Amino acid sequence: MRAVGIHHITVRVQDPEASRRWYEEVLGLGFMEIPVDERVTGIWRGRPTSGALHATQVGGTFVILAPPLEGTSGDDRFSEYRIGVDHLAFAVEDRSELDALVERLRAAGVHTEGVEVDPVLDKEYVCFRDPDNVQWEAYMV
Repeated sequence: MRAVGIHHITVRVQDPEASRRWYEEVLGLGFMEIPVDERVTGIWRGRPTSGALHATQVGGTFVILAPPLEGTSGDDRFSEYRIGVDHLAFAVEDRSELDALVERLRAAGVHTEGVEVDPVLDKEYVCFRDPDNVQWEAYMV
């Protein structure tokens, strides 16, 4: 395979509407709503518990907030202690973006250590978690 990028990332969240609002208000992302119908459910391995996806495009990659599938525990939250994705990272080109993000996160009551430096890559980044405990980073490129 000669991949040219990542097309989309789907993040399962307990409440897609509440998550959409959080991502818009805290991170400043804009989302479009995609109704869940037979076109969408036909490609999933299970039935969703609610009726809409919320999608935004970051660079060339779509980030999709999707409802849990039937059978998902109502109190389930993301954990890096399970096999699968550990965390996701946005790419930013300017340190001022990181500083502004730290301010937005703290104003919203979201825990962050602020701007840190990755000791392996020697890049600045900000780490935080969304309402479903998914760990996100904003990384200097």
